[in-house]
Amino acid sequence: MKKYIIILIFNAITVSFYAQKDIENTVESLATTEMKTYSAASGLKGVPEASNYDLKYHRLIWTIDPEIYYIQGSVTSHFVPVVNGFNEMYFDFSNALTIDSIVYNGANMVFTQPINNVLKITLPSILPINVLDSITVHYQGAPVAISGFGSFIQSSHNNDSIIWTLSEPYGALEWWPCKQDLNDKIDSIDIIVTTPKKNKVGSQGLLVNETTDGVNITYHWKHRYPIAAYLISVSITNYAAYTDVAALSTGNLDVLNYVYPEDSASLVNQSTRIIPLLQLFDTLYGVYPFMNEKYGHAQFGWGGGMEHQTMSSMGNFNFPLLAHELAHQWFGDKVTCDNWHEIWLNEGFATYLTGIAYKELSPTWWMAWRQESIDVIVAQPDGSVYNPDTVNVSRIFDSRLTYRKGAALLRMLEWKLGRTNFNQAIRNYLVDVNNAYNYTTTANLKAHLEATSGFNLTEFFDDWYFGEGHPLYEVIWNQNVNTVSFTVNQTQSHNSVSFYEMPIPIYVKGVNTGEDTTYVFEHTFSGESFIATVPFIIDSVFFDPELWIVSENPIITSVNEFSDEDIKVNLFPNPTQTSFTVEIDNKSKLKRVQLFDLLGNEIITIEHPNNSNPLNIDVSLLPKGTYIVKLEIGSSIIRKKINKI
Repeated sequence: MKKYIIILIFNAITVSFYAQKDIENTVESLATTEMKTYSAASGLKGVPEASNYDLKYHRLIWTIDPEIYYIQGSVTSHFVPVVNGFNEMYFDFSNALTIDSIVYNGANMVFTQPINNVLKITLPSILPINVLDSITVHYQGAPVAISGFGSFIQSSHNNDSIIWTLSEPYGALEWWPCKQDLNDKIDSIDIIVTTPKKNKVGSQGLLVNETTDGVNITYHWKHRYPIAAYLISVSITNYAAYTDVAALSTGNLDVLNYVYPEDSASLVNQSTRIIPLLQLFDTLYGVYPFMNEKYGHAQFGWGGGMEHQTMSSMGNFNFPLLAHELAHQWFGDKVTCDNWHEIWLNEGFATYLTGIAYKELSPTWWMAWRQESIDVIVAQPDGSVYNPDTVNVSRIFDSRLTYRKGAALLRMLEWKLGRTNFNQAIRNYLVDVNNAYNYTTTANLKAHLEATSGFNLTEFFDDWYFGEGHPLYEVIWNQNVNTVSFTVNQTQSHNSVSFYEMPIPIYVKGVNTGEDTTYVFEHTFSGESFIATVPFIIDSVFFDPELWIVSENPIITSVNEFSDEDIKVNLFPNPTQTSFTVEIDNKSKLKRVQLFDLLGNEIITIEHPNNSNPLNIDVSLLPKGTYIVKLEIGSSIIRKKINKI
């Protein structure tokens, strides 16, 4: 048994100017944005025959008018054959679009579309291995939404049309010929779009040229970092544009904002919140990954956002959405999961960093964010962070498991390893040449966490990553002078895990104000007992007050306390917005009521309320969150939770 003693120091909470509404439903909105219910799964995950060449470059040339649902253009692909006998080339490409021609060395090539959404090109001869070559596909048409949601979208704002794209996970093939699977990042791209000149075109990298020709204008974007096909995007409408500047560790970074003209006056103030976020992530996780180019936002017609590389698509500019999409530039864009089973490497990290943003920049809402996440996770008894079903897109982007539980897994790793080791391991993971600007796996992340900390994390990942559900804890404590014993029982919500071995924090608070201590015990089996020395008389005990561990309604009981089963206690309404009522049966006498926050801070105490029953307690001035109500009724002590919403 290992024992640690930590003294908690409660700092005054900084008042935040961010609204509570920014927290509510943000993760669900993000998941919904990225979740598309596909009517057909076959042919969407990437044609396996395309693994016989390595993509180096795309030149994507399009003509797009937001007033007309149509795309016309060409995609030139530079590639290197990686196998001998290479004379057939495959792309993922929708059958709904018309191929005008496919040109190789100035000649038209023979092509077929043998199965849905696969393009097969027959080359005139066998190409030599490891020699750079190129081919161009000319095409046009009205993209068909195979997904039922679509990846090439026409919508409107204030009577103006907009066309925008969102290809994650399987939608890139709906509007351009590509390699859709997660196995071959494109080393660099040029995106050249012609549109009526009232419009602007947002995309990846740097805007290197704008050319007007009569009634049209052509935007040329150049991006010189590796990129996955699903992270390539365009967004086209009559944008207003402005640039913020963030001073980062290696210099100034332009943050380009393309917003609807009717929203520009309000968004110009909201968008500056990205600057402290950029500075925070740059400090914690290393230099912004695309420092030679830009970061940017393009407003689009959806409620959430999408982390398109160097220019996120934004449905709004609230604090958690800004943080989440920016975080993806490190986790999801620079380092990308190499299969949709492991999408948590993108979404779990981005959600975790959103929590870090609250903690460091908007601490008023930090505990509310943590509690909300845990409440959502434990609302159901099953589900793993690992995604077993890559055909079911709603499972890929499950807000409870991929986003929230993925983020909670990382927070538990931070708790288990310690913040210093954890952050160093993450920085190492990001700069590893096998991961940086490439695809990666959970095994690679685990290896870095183990190398930095010295821990063997196999059991942890078996329980928390592959395993389903969560633990439920019961703590029974007893004090004898200066010695206190804790017996900790654990049950599991799902039978895939027999026991969650975790360091567990137990916070004790003394009768006199200011006396408190947190004990951390290595809990290795249910019913394990721990002994500690406490130099004061304990009044209250709390399990995991800082919410490090995903657990459901821990039960705290003292052998010196008992709850008379004949006493019926009701708190209502629960949850509440302004006040709640304590009602007990008429036989019992209510001696004292105390209200604690989850950190054990005493918020309200009502001594001997004249045996008032029922008793109304005003909580209208308290922040939203979960509180513990401690009731002294006769010789019994009863604790219950109340939620303020």
